[in-house]
Amino acid sequence: MSEDLRAVLTRILVEDLEADNSTLTEASTIASMDLDSLAIAELVIRIKEETGADLGSEEASIGDLTVPDLAGMVAAALGSEQPA
Repeated sequence: MSEDLRAVLTRILVEDLEADNSTLTEASTIASMDLDSLAIAELVIRIKEETGADLGSEEASIGDLTVPDLAGMVAAALGSEQPA
């Protein structure tokens, strides 16, 4: 899993969505960062803008993920969106 991808996700969470950086650990879930459904929708939009990965169909389950899990989901989405 790309550290660059984790850095992008962390930046989006902290700078764009104003998640508390002190609560951001490898084990903390997106929901534990006190992001409501609107913030999670914004996260999905920002991920698409930054990486090109469309996670719209996964939006409901993103709150249960950690940043490493989310990075894996983004990487998987990017892998499946690339032409064969």
